[in-house]
Amino acid sequence: MQRLSNLKRMDMKTSTDIAALANSRVRDTNGNLLPSVWTRRSVNNEQDNATLLTRDALQKHLQAFLDKNIETNSAMLVKLADPGLLVDWVVKTAELWEHRYALKRDEKFDISHGIESAMSEVVLEHVLPLLKNYQNFKEVEEKLEQNMRELRRDPNANKWARVLLRHISQDRSSIEDQAQEMTFWLHRGNHALTRLLFRLDTTTELRDRMCLLASKLFQKKETCERQGVYASQRQRSDIVQLYNNTVLSFREFVRQMPSGRFEAEALERLDREDWIFLVVDHTAVPVTLADVQAPVPHAEDNETSCPTCGAAIALGATARLPEDPHKRMRL
Repeated sequence: MQRLSNLKRMDMKTSTDIAALANSRVRDTNGNLLPSVWTRRSVNNEQDNATLLTRDALQKHLQAFLDKNIETNSAMLVKLADPGLLVDWVVKTAELWEHRYALKRDEKFDISHGIESAMSEVVLEHVLPLLKNYQNFKEVEEKLEQNMRELRRDPNANKWARVLLRHISQDRSSIEDQAQEMTFWLHRGNHALTRLLFRLDTTTELRDRMCLLASKLFQKKETCERQGVYASQRQRSDIVQLYNNTVLSFREFVRQMPSGRFEAEALERLDREDWIFLVVDHTAVPVTLADVQAPVPHAEDNETSCPTCGAAIALGATARLPEDPHKRMRL
């Protein structure tokens, strides 16, 4: 599911760009994205939010695993010529645990509601009216709706829809059941047009300007309209003026775009088999950790030897402690 992974990265970049342009905090002190930028979302909140293994519990298991293995191999570790081997093993083991846990927990994350609302409002109030007037965007809307109708009629008609349908349980075999299962896989209405416009990579300058416009609206909402937040009259006036100037600049940019260029590029993308990824909701597609290939770490080809007899101990790419060549121990 590399396509879904790339799509999620694109949405994450859009969200972080909008938050940064709005002069908002993007990450916490640990480098993690804030919930106001990238948050957990799902179509089945009761099931997807339930978890028996918290991050703290997993961290305790990791610490116990490290302590036990270090204690078991302590006699050999003190004889190693390079004490850094222990550090390398601890770091690589922690990275593998962290990576696998992050893959599972990151499945249902998407753009935060606050940023998405700014994106939708910008598309409804400014982008769509201007594109319809100057770029004949109505044909793009009709083509998207036609594709959606054909997909509802026969989900197997689309190559990438068939790939996604492989993740449905075997008891859902009829076309009707498949169509119902895919109901929440795709964004609908204005949400679909919003994702399509921000995911189209054919006209990067248009996307960048939409991100700028959405960021100024998001900044205006956070400063002037957020409940319980007070800003001075001068600050509110400056932010509103900045937003209005950005709107005027965006209108002028769309007017100067070559007529029909954006329409032709959008229609060309909608004619391809992978058009579904322009409107798919990656948080709703039932992809689990079983579908993700485990990463293959690449360690250096270092070798050490037993301090007693000189037997070679090879350090492979499995992030394990060097084993005693005289007695194999299961870590």
